[in-house]
Amino acid sequence: MSEYFAGRRDEAPRGGLPAGQTEPWTPFHGSRPATASRSQIPGRSSQRRSRSHGRHVAPPPPEHVRFGVPFNGILPLWHDGADITWHRPLDDVDFASILGLGHVQTEPGPSVTPGGWQELVETATLLPAAADTDDGPVLRLHAATPSGRRAINDPGDGASIRLSKALPVEEAMGAGTGLDLIGFSIHIGRLMLRAARDGAILLFTLRAPRDPEAHHLLSVPSEVDSRQVMHFHLGTLLDMNDGAWARARHADNMTLLDLDIPYQSLLGGAGARGLEVGPLTEMARPVVECLLRPGFPFALGSSVIMPTKR
Repeated sequence: MSEYFAGRRDEAPRGGLPAGQTEPWTPFHGSRPATASRSQIPGRSSQRRSRSHGRHVAPPPPEHVRFGVPFNGILPLWHDGADITWHRPLDDVDFASILGLGHVQTEPGPSVTPGGWQELVETATLLPAAADTDDGPVLRLHAATPSGRRAINDPGDGASIRLSKALPVEEAMGAGTGLDLIGFSIHIGRLMLRAARDGAILLFTLRAPRDPEAHHLLSVPSEVDSRQVMHFHLGTLLDMNDGAWARARHADNMTLLDLDIPYQSLLGGAGARGLEVGPLTEMARPVVECLLRPGFPFALGSSVIMPTKR
């Protein structure tokens, strides 16, 4: 896992070439006089320039990227191919409050799904920094909904977010500080709420070094009933039998666990607004325990599998 624009080009005048003139364009009427000296051309130095024999280096092309699960304020980017890079936002952006919640544009994902369902992965465009600068890349996000526009400050043609240069894997993994478990659990809890609201299957995958394929880690079919009770059906190929999974059952080489969570149980007491952190992180605990079983979550991905017909 990565063992993990230039100045403006010369332009013809707006509106095309002046009448009677042909390429190449000159500031003189008609063709350039054969006797015109360098000093007669407006804006042209009278001193002869030395010809450069250096090779022009074009700026790196934009990249198509998708996202890993953010953690510790760090954004993992999954590049086309096998590479993952990790970045910190240089602008005031909390990716954990944006990604996975239906705010950002999506495209069909690679996972095989049952008939009538489709995986959706969130994507963006990465504008690499020029090779001769110390700048990091710029992430171009496009909102999928009006609420997404507000979430990422998208005026309608996308929002640009400055990122740090790619971080060394040791720094990305929080060397010396570890994982912000509460913040990570809150993000996972929000993903579960979104999946239940939309009747979606929440899918978590894991990337291995130098492997472009993401492997299934945990799937969570989700729904909410008319009594506002949310139902989550967790399934993983990992052998989970302790902690929040102590009551899990095993079938078809999978570990299965069902959760029934009343939405009202996540809210504060009388007069309180918003979700309570304690109940939200407790709801997310079985999912978090499974996601962290392979180790530090620096190569996790998430997506949703949505019904194609409502």
